[in-house]
Order: sequence, then structure tokens, then C-alpha cells
Amino acid sequence: MRIAACLFTAALVPTILVAQATSGAFVVTLGKDTVAVERYTRTATTLTGDMIVRNNAPVVWRHYTASLAADGRVTRYEFTNTRLFAGGATQPALHLVGTFTADSTLFAGTFLDSALSVPAATPGGAMPLVGYSYALYELYFARARAGAGNAQTTLSLISPGDAQPSARLVRVVRPDSATVGFLDDPTTTSFRLDAAGRILAVDGRATSEKFTAVRVATLDLEALKAAFAGRPLGRLSPPDSVRTTIGGASIAVDYSRPSTRGRKIFGDAVVPWNQVWRAGANAATRFTTSADLVIGGTTIPAGTYTLFTLPSPSGWKLIISKQTKAPCKTAAECADPRRAPLWGTDYAADSDFVRVDMQVEKLPQPVEQFLIRVESQGTGGAGGGVLKLEWETTRAWVAFTRK
Repeated sequence: MRIAACLFTAALVPTILVAQATSGAFVVTLGKDTVAVERYTRTATTLTGDMIVRNNAPVVWRHYTASLAADGRVTRYEFTNTRLFAGGATQPALHLVGTFTADSTLFAGTFLDSALSVPAATPGGAMPLVGYSYALYELYFARARAGAGNAQTTLSLISPGDAQPSARLVRVVRPDSATVGFLDDPTTTSFRLDAAGRILAVDGRATSEKFTAVRVATLDLEALKAAFAGRPLGRLSPPDSVRTTIGGASIAVDYSRPSTRGRKIFGDAVVPWNQVWRAGANAATRFTTSADLVIGGTTIPAGTYTLFTLPSPSGWKLIISKQTKAPCKTAAECADPRRAPLWGTDYAADSDFVRVDMQVEKLPQPVEQFLIRVESQGTGGAGGGVLKLEWETTRAWVAFTRK
């Protein structure tokens, strides 16, 4: 997504990479749900660990081993994913070995019965980035702390199987705290550290991912394996769609559906007041109409748009955006028909088609999973329709008619 080089200096030995073994464990949550757990041991030359990951179906057991250079760089990262099913059944699914040099990375192995080999150019070197593995983040902070005093560094991180790295700004703000974020994104994940650079707590609620994690002394992974097998959370914000015809206009909405998971949603919470929200999760919510519509007194020509909202305590606005594809920098990129759909965090105000006021009301019963409805008014939609957004105890809606 975002690429940058990272230069490593072998003469600076990170302070946390001490001779004696360091061990610990993390519990990763999204609201009240446990998404993943990790248990690890690190020495000056190796990092080994095991994880249980529940964010997709089926649940996965991951075992990993990393080889560390004297300066804390990862030179080799090997892991195996095994699928866990109810009743104790298992299935080996993925085995990859990543090799890291000063200017390239290669992940090679097998997925089920298929061979994989994914090379990547990583000028200046890269470090592995593996979902929910916070033991790796302790290595990142060691890189940032290699210098004296408060420190920051730009690390080139690459996920197994990716063809290109992404850059992260890693900052040790104080001896007991650090942040990690994209170079051009003001939101960061915050970390609380101990004196040895070990992570005590993780707070990603300011980011679009919303994960939190805490350090624990150890975990009984065998017991958790039995408890979680066959109990995946599934996709954390699964895709859904609405298809309907109102007043002769075919209307389609494609969006993702996050869940409350015991969290407060609106306000000083998951969706902050007075900040643009993607009206869903993951990719931007897409709205397509086959005929011209009138929304809030503005004519919306037939076509495809993306929808965003601006919630506030005094009212909501619906933002209808002309931007449907990922941002581009060159004419060739912009003209490429393969350009990815717009991601929900890539909102650009200069692409607004219109902003219209929404009506807001309290729902009689809480809605656990975000829902979009498109409903007709009058017989056969003769009175137009209503676009409704419902989550937690809030419904925001706007009426429309066919022009």
C-alpha cells in the first residue's frame, strides 16, 4: 500500500535482545470477543511462538520460528497454519518460509497441495508483519530504541505472501510508550511498554482496525485450542448487499457489516462524533442506481457512488461521493481498469457530489450488526424510498424519489 526503504545499522544492538530468554503471551480482542492469542519465547538469536487465530473460518493454529541477526533484524521467518475443527480434527493448510536480505524478500512454501513462491523487492531490508503477532512488534520497538533517547524509525514491513512491503512509522514516544502507524495517516496504534521494551498493552481503537491486546504471563494454548476449535468468529465485518427496485429504479448497495461486540458505537467510541465515517467497514460502501434520483433536493444522476456519513450529536449528514476507485497518482494509474475499489479510509472531500441532512431516531431495540435498508414508500414505490442506516440504538435515514 505504502512503500519505504529502511536502513539497518548492524553496530547498534537493540536493548531488548538480551542473552537470556524472554517469554510472554498476548490476548487480542475486538470489543468483548477474543480474536487471537499468542505465546512466545525470544532469545538473542530466535523468536518462537504459537498462536490461535479466530478471525476467519476455520480457526487456525499458527506455529512460527524466526531467526534473528545480531542487530535484531529477522533473517528467516517460518510458520505453519493448521486448521482446527470441532471434535479435534485438524488440517495442515499453509507452510511458508520467508528469507530476508538487504534488498529482497522471498516467501516460499505450500498452501494445501499448491506450491507458492512470492518474491518482493525490499530495498534497505524489511521485517515480517503477521496479523495479531505482537511479539514481532517488540522487535520493531527495539529497532527504534537502538539510538539514544526518544527514537523513531521508518520500517519496511511485509506480510507473508505479499508482493510489496508497506512503510510504518515506529515511534518510542517515552520509555514506557510507543506508537505505530502509516506515514500519511494521523491515526496510530498505541503501545504501553515496560522498562525492557516488552509490550504490556495495545490500543488500536483510534485506527480502523479497533483491536486491543493485553500481555499475560502465559496461556494454556492446549485448553484454548479445545475451546476455540470449531468456534470461529468468521469475517469480522462480512460483506452484504441490498438489491431492490423502487419507482422503476434498480438500486444496489454493497457494504460491510461490523458488529458492536459489547462496545459503545457512536460518540467518544468506535464512530467518533464530527468525523467522516465510511458507513460500514473495509471497502467503501457503494450505491448504484439505474435512474436519476432526488435526495435532499439534489438530483443524483444514474450511476455508481460511494456513501459516507458525518455523525454528530446535533444531526447526521449523508455524503454521496463520486470517488469509487482507489486513489491514483498518474494518468496511467487513473485510467487502469484494474484499479481497486475505493477503501473506506481513503475518503477525499474534494470528491463529494453532495452532502444532505439525515433524520435520526432511537431504535426500540439495539441492532448488534450494522444494517443498511432500502425501503419503498407508497404502493410500488410510487412515493419514493428511504435509505436507512441502523446500528446499536441509532437509525439515520434519508428519503429519496425517482426524478
